[in-house]
Amino acid sequence: MRARGWIVGAILGLAAQPAAAWFETGEVGGRAAGVGDAFVSVADDASAVYWNPAGLVQLPRHEGLLATDRAAALDGMATDFAAVSVHAPGLTFGVGWRHQGQEDAAREDALLISTAHTFVRRSLGAFIAGGATLELLRVGLDTSGFESVPGLRDSDYGAAATLGLLLQPIPNVTAGAVMRHLGQPTFDLIEGGTRTRLDAEVEWGVSLRWREDARVHVSHLHTSGGRTATRVGAELRVGGALRVRAGAASDAVGGGIGVALGAWELDWAYRVHDALGATARVGLRRGFGHVRDAVGTTYDDF
Repeated sequence: MRARGWIVGAILGLAAQPAAAWFETGEVGGRAAGVGDAFVSVADDASAVYWNPAGLVQLPRHEGLLATDRAAALDGMATDFAAVSVHAPGLTFGVGWRHQGQEDAAREDALLISTAHTFVRRSLGAFIAGGATLELLRVGLDTSGFESVPGLRDSDYGAAATLGLLLQPIPNVTAGAVMRHLGQPTFDLIEGGTRTRLDAEVEWGVSLRWREDARVHVSHLHTSGGRTATRVGAELRVGGALRVRAGAASDAVGGGIGVALGAWELDWAYRVHDALGATARVGLRRGFGHVRDAVGTTYDDF
């Protein structure tokens, strides 16, 4: 209860200032965490609804994904994510839900509705794809015990959009770019307080498949609030079922593994973050339906 009081009190203290930052960290997916979240030019699982919706065209089958993130030093703090992607003639659709919250204190929820299409497809694997995501956002606060605070509300809502681009100009090289939170909704849990604007983000990245079983990734993020981050990551397939990953950014370092378990794929990552300390992220994916001729799956020997 004391921890909850500190958290709610901090939110109330910041609610009248533009210092609070809703949805400041939204990274999802166990595989992305393993490569240091340098995932904007990869985005080849259902978590693409967040990272880069254009990447949904790369999935060879429909796919479902579940992931969770825990910070060891923050008891009761959790980030959970679920997504599903399905293919239709000419389009791919995805739906995702992300929840982040401190137990019995505050929470953030995002419903992500995505679509993607391959606009250009050429020989040797070259392609250009685009995608878009509608973000329906909610912030909430457990106000029990704080009913006497004037104007305090238990929730606020907003909407934003994300646009993504993914292209492979030459074999083994994929580039991606995304603009997130367009529209920059504002949130306020105290009536008449200063509304806190959600920062827009621009991220771009490049992925190089330098061997058939190995890839390296780099990305750069810039937000309208001035935050920047450069991320690098690498992954290596060992045998047919194991993948080993490592990644780093200006504020975090970590690594992880991926294991194929029949039709399932388990992704686990461990990171040490400047602000959050040690965190572990686990993701479970499963493809279903018939295999389609997806883009982005080719490899050419140098």
